[in-house]
Amino acid sequence: MATKKQKILYWVATGFMLFVMLWSFVTYHLLHDVIAEIFIKFNYPTYLIYPLAWLKLAGVIILITNRYSDLKEWVYATYYINMILAFVAHFVAQDFYWHAVLGLILIPVSYIYSNAVRGIPENKLISFSPT
Repeated sequence: MATKKQKILYWVATGFMLFVMLWSFVTYHLLHDVIAEIFIKFNYPTYLIYPLAWLKLAGVIILITNRYSDLKEWVYATYYINMILAFVAHFVAQDFYWHAVLGLILIPVSYIYSNAVRGIPENKLISFSPT
């Protein structure tokens, strides 16, 4: 059973992470031209904007439902990789990067406490077990 401190840490970290990903999804669609300029500034291809937005939304849904353990692992891994790339891009461009630093700290916190607070999902969408 998770302690109150673990629950608070988990929900604060997860809340921030989910907010950032949902905010990205919305801004990638509503402010596409602005985001495209930012991607160009960071030397990222602009054709990634919409797929990245939809993958972020899919990740949010997977984490909120807490249904598939293997997909949950992939979401945390890809969110962390996304934050690493965001940090590097913002840092190199000498742009505001503290949201990425906060993400690099809070994503592992959310991951570490997720199973203690919400339980390990029993379902696996992808199974590689031999038959």
